[in-house]
Amino acid sequence: MAENKDKKQDTASNYSLGRALIIGAVGGFLWSLFLAVSYFFNLTEVAPKTFLLKPWIQAGWSDRLVGHIVAIIIASILSLFPAVIYFGLFRKVNSIWMGVGYGILLWGITFFLMQPLLPYTRPMADLNLETWVTTVCIFILYGLFTGYSISYDYHETKIRKIRQEPES
Repeated sequence: MAENKDKKQDTASNYSLGRALIIGAVGGFLWSLFLAVSYFFNLTEVAPKTFLLKPWIQAGWSDRLVGHIVAIIIASILSLFPAVIYFGLFRKVNSIWMGVGYGILLWGITFFLMQPLLPYTRPMADLNLETWVTTVCIFILYGLFTGYSISYDYHETKIRKIRQEPES
């Protein structure tokens, strides 16, 4: 009986991890698309292509719509990693504030820790205030979407599992 219970827990955990990966990919797609649109409307001086394409590809296509689309797809794939990290560390915290904090943490990592490693990107001190505000808000929304969705799914799966267990 204990072996059967362990199997159910492993299946539920794998199911939740799979859903966390989907949430991460969707979050990466939505919020990098939103960042690209913000760049188009001059609300920010950076776009997903600034960090994902320009440091390595100097071809002309990277400055056009194709470059934005490729960068959004890359961001969706890379977004799987923060989703797995959140799932592993914070899935049990059922609060929107953890997601907000996670978004701010990811913003700091992206714009302060990763920036020196990426050639052809301007330091944050050289970017205007609108870029700071827009990017931090987008990262907060990304962290909120990803974090709260993963936590909510984890807790709902746990509640569903408790309701399905027969009473002993």
